[in-house]
Amino acid sequence: MEKPFSDYWKEYLNIQNAPCGQVGDTNEDTLNLLKNSDVVCSVRFEYRNCRTRIPVLMKMEDGYKAIYPHLSAYPKESEAQLMKINIQIAQSAGVHITSNEIIYLNKEYIRKDYLDLNEFLLRSDHLFNRRNKPSKTIDECMEQYDFDLDEWIDTVQTLLDSPEFTLDRSKKCTTGRRCSYYDDCFDESKLPDDSILFLTTSSHKLQAYANGIRRISDLEPEDIEGFKLQYAQYMASKHGIFYDKVALKIWTSMIQYPISYLDFEWDTFAIPPYENMKAFDVLCFQYSLHIEDVNHNLSHHDFFDTADCREKFILSLLETIPKKGSILVYNMEGAEKLRLKQLGEQFPKYKEQLDQICDRMIDLSKPFECGLFYDNRMRGHYSLKKVLPVFTDEYSYHQLSIQNGLNAVFTYRTFDSALPEQKQVIRQELSNYCKMDTFAEYVIFHGLEKYLKEDDVNA
Repeated sequence: MEKPFSDYWKEYLNIQNAPCGQVGDTNEDTLNLLKNSDVVCSVRFEYRNCRTRIPVLMKMEDGYKAIYPHLSAYPKESEAQLMKINIQIAQSAGVHITSNEIIYLNKEYIRKDYLDLNEFLLRSDHLFNRRNKPSKTIDECMEQYDFDLDEWIDTVQTLLDSPEFTLDRSKKCTTGRRCSYYDDCFDESKLPDDSILFLTTSSHKLQAYANGIRRISDLEPEDIEGFKLQYAQYMASKHGIFYDKVALKIWTSMIQYPISYLDFEWDTFAIPPYENMKAFDVLCFQYSLHIEDVNHNLSHHDFFDTADCREKFILSLLETIPKKGSILVYNMEGAEKLRLKQLGEQFPKYKEQLDQICDRMIDLSKPFECGLFYDNRMRGHYSLKKVLPVFTDEYSYHQLSIQNGLNAVFTYRTFDSALPEQKQVIRQELSNYCKMDTFAEYVIFHGLEKYLKEDDVNA
């Protein structure tokens, strides 16, 4: 992002010169700001040590309007709870909030040669439901929340004053997005690889654990809920490893040489920086491509660039990738395949060629996701980094300076501001990481083939 999101919405509201509250402001400080200005940003209030910040307060005839800018296209109805809390805390300081609005991103807006804030940002007094539809007003959403703020504060204070508290593992810890503090509360490193807690998509594993069941194989067969991956985990818990020989043979028979092992790295932009981009579009800045010919010779190719390198990325890929053969990609539907579809929309003249690449893609994650192969060491996960150690201990992401995609993006963002000698190091580290992804695909594919060949020999 070229500048803070607040700069955009302040310009949109034409309040660039409005005074702003500061960290640590007292209620008295805030009241003084409101007394001297009709619009104040970053308005801070405090009630019984419970502090809050309202992005914008605008003075109206009957009180104040609170405005909440969201770096999101679909602010959810749950946001109304915070708004209601803020109303109560502000009221305790003598500030009466009579209405609320949100500012959010227009997901349909396509940037042209400049960013039109009047098209890109939208205002509304509605919030969005789970289906991303603006079905209820903010006031209607707030009516659904009934709470006693003093009781909440007392409860939190009791927890803070307690010398210790009981850790309770529940579905809330992992529902939606895994809690950031999960690993602090529950150290799973000492659990057996086939722990019942690693049983995927299970609605009963926590109850089973509470009942004393520790390993997946301790379950009764009828307790397996019918998912293929669960069955694979159950069989692996009994025998150490499970693979469906017939299904794997059918899957591997689809792979045709030359095999291209492909991986992209990209950054996501909430605010579209370049022409023909939408909110939250991505920009691919790197690819790694290992090519294995019919004689099993392996070659490597890559691409890296910064700024608006989309067309360079496309041209390099089209020139380098073989015109025939299978393209193995790990978890392609939500990643590389989707990226190429988006690039085809942004650059229609390359759409047909990019679609042809997509048509030849085969998802290497499917044998693991669908339970055709499972090793207890995967511990309920089938990401590339979890699967690779099953097939080799010679190569590891731990050997790299950059060990995951998030670190790769953060490193990429430092490239333009780095010194020349640092840029060379950054480029090499990014190349090593992306190269490891495609080499891991190569190792995993041939690892699956090896199991099938050994099984045929022992048959």
